[in-house]
Amino acid sequence: MEIIEVDKLVNLNGRDIYNFCRQLTQNQEEADELYQDTFLKAVEVCGRIHKEDNPKSYLMSIAIKLWKNRKRKFAWRSRIAMIESRDDHMDYDERPSDDIHSPEHELLKKEEQEMVRRAVSRLREEYRVPMYLYYAAGMSVKEIGRILHRPEGTVKSRLHKARKEVKRYLEVNGYER
Repeated sequence: MEIIEVDKLVNLNGRDIYNFCRQLTQNQEEADELYQDTFLKAVEVCGRIHKEDNPKSYLMSIAIKLWKNRKRKFAWRSRIAMIESRDDHMDYDERPSDDIHSPEHELLKKEEQEMVRRAVSRLREEYRVPMYLYYAAGMSVKEIGRILHRPEGTVKSRLHKARKEVKRYLEVNGYER
C-alpha cells in the first residue's frame, strides 16, 4: 500500500478509528494524539498494510499498541516521580437520532447510554477493549482475536464476562428494562 492509499484509509475509517481512540483513552486530548500517531505510524508502515487483509483492523491494532506503550510509559514515569493522574472525564459526542421522540424519551435514552458507558469504562482493560472493538467498531470475534493476538475462544469468553459485569453494574445501579 502506498501513502496515497493511506489517505483513502483515513477518509474511509478515520471516524471509526477516532471513536475507538476516544473510548480507549477516555480523554479527548489524548484521543486526538493517539489518532494522529496511529495514522503517522500507518504512513511509516504503509508497505505492510494490505487492502485484502482488512486495513481497518490493522489500524486499530496500531492504535492499541501505541496506547499500551503510552500507558506503560506513564506507569513507569509515575513510579519514578509520583505524578498525579489526569482527569479522565470524557465528553461524548451524541449522534443525532433518526426518530423523533419526546424530550423525556431522549433524556432517558441519554441517561441509559451514559450508564452503559460508565459500566463499560469500569471494566478491566482486557474486557473493555474487546467490548469496544466488537460493539463500537463492529468487528468480528476473529478480527478482534487477530488484533489482540488472542484465540477466538479467549475473545468470546472475555466478551461474555464483560457483558455479565456490565449487566451486574446496571442492575446494581437501578437500571430496569
